[in-house]
Amino acid sequence: MYNYTGKAYYYSGKSSGEKHTETDRFIYINDFGYCADHSKLSIRRKSGRPDYQLIYVAYGTLTIHENGKKYNLTSGDICLFRPNEPQIYSINGEKTTHYWILFTGSEVEKMLSFFKERSYHIGVFPEFEHFCHSLWSGLQNEEEMAELLLNGELISIIARIMKLISQEGKKSKLYKAIQIMKSECHIRRSNEELSKLCGISKFYFIKLFKKNLGVSPQEYYAELIIDKSSHLLINTDYSISEIAKLCGIEDALYFSRMFKKHMGISPLAYRKNSYF
Repeated sequence: MYNYTGKAYYYSGKSSGEKHTETDRFIYINDFGYCADHSKLSIRRKSGRPDYQLIYVAYGTLTIHENGKKYNLTSGDICLFRPNEPQIYSINGEKTTHYWILFTGSEVEKMLSFFKERSYHIGVFPEFEHFCHSLWSGLQNEEEMAELLLNGELISIIARIMKLISQEGKKSKLYKAIQIMKSECHIRRSNEELSKLCGISKFYFIKLFKKNLGVSPQEYYAELIIDKSSHLLINTDYSISEIAKLCGIEDALYFSRMFKKHMGISPLAYRKNSYF
């Protein structure tokens, strides 16, 4: 490992300058490294590299320049550059730590077929960081078995990235439904209407919603109504009937029963208790 004096920059790389081509191996690590607490960096590879590069930002901001535009990778973002794709990115002023792995192989493109965008947010990913830190010691052992184990670990890392991207994608599919439910909780939309907003089937929408929020869509509606009515009971002089209608419920008695079921006391008692 090399420590460049005066800079918080650390690099771990393969001791051999040998680079394997796409068809030599199933998958092969060419190089790897990490840059810790660095506040100034400029990489310009207009013709890219002959191999694949995964970059993970642990914290800070790394700016990618692409097609005349620029966008930021921040903590928890991961980026993929495929062979011969231009690589122009920089760090400007903000202390940033990022990790990278360079690799190739005959089956890599198939393994990375899920990577449709330049970058994704996958959150905290200690496995990637640990992998880059541990590679140096692993690659000092030139035995074939050690190399096989490391390449196997890289496959596991790729599989983990695929799972994290999939999880983030599933959450984002619910975004439109959740936003409209929050902003218009007085309009009780059916599961079918909500699923159409998300572009997925009703069955999958209900399953996904419950998995990510812990309750069904209609139970979530009830929670939103209780939250809104609680606020109105404390902060306005509206009658129970008026509050029920503002929450999309025409029957005040039904609303009172619903409120008591969730809060343990009636709306009137809740309002009365809030004054003390």
